[in-house]
Amino acid sequence: MKISVLGATGVMGSSVISTALQNGHVVKNKVSSKDRIEDLFSDTEVIIDFSSSIATESMLLYATDNKKTIPIIIGTTGLSKFHDELIEKYSEFAPVFRSPNMSVAVSILNIAVYMLSQALGDDFDAEIFEKHHRLKKDAPSGTALMLGKTIAKARGHDFLDMANFVRYGVVAPRKRGEIGFSIQRCGNAVGEHRVNFVGASEEIVISHNAFSRKIFADGAIKVAPWIKNQKPGLYSMHDYTRAMILPVVQSMCEYFFESNIYAEA
Repeated sequence: MKISVLGATGVMGSSVISTALQNGHVVKNKVSSKDRIEDLFSDTEVIIDFSSSIATESMLLYATDNKKTIPIIIGTTGLSKFHDELIEKYSEFAPVFRSPNMSVAVSILNIAVYMLSQALGDDFDAEIFEKHHRLKKDAPSGTALMLGKTIAKARGHDFLDMANFVRYGVVAPRKRGEIGFSIQRCGNAVGEHRVNFVGASEEIVISHNAFSRKIFADGAIKVAPWIKNQKPGLYSMHDYTRAMILPVVQSMCEYFFESNIYAEA
């Protein structure tokens, strides 16, 4: 498969290139923010983007203005509402895969967070912690924001009404349904995310810790052949993992709700 990489000289771009080659793909175009953006679209089947908001914006504007139809995988975080609109516009011409975290495991964790959020409700306070390396520019991370939006959606709340990003000095008492965020930027931390559901007398903690950035490159390379065969539209990791998750949900329902698991124990 022929792949182009935007952000080719960055840490993630370099990892995507090496992972693609290891999996037998051909990297046709390696483009950095200093190169011509149109080179991305030359003789390629999929574009993988781990760059910056400026480079992603340039790519999307060029692709939309020229009505390109090359599938794009976007792993760049820290994008604005304007970028969201550009992504949606290009998805009218081509399939676009966007995920703040390319890990399949994180996608599964997000589903678990939804289930816990809805089952526990606002009686359990939700707190999100994330830690990344000292050079990461956006905060909270895209994954932390995704988890927060999942909690709000599961509980029927507007995310921005419930999110609390700043606690300093004398603060107001916590409001019901509030979603708190704690952030660390230090060392060379690849990525850690934790969600705490805290009730009056008990707590549930669910977390994911990335040991290597390679998991994100692996995820993007796994998605590439899949997104190539999709119709124009906007896709996420949940679309990719749906075929994997649905049988699990069915099995879970059968085990917990259609049989007496305590009698079988």
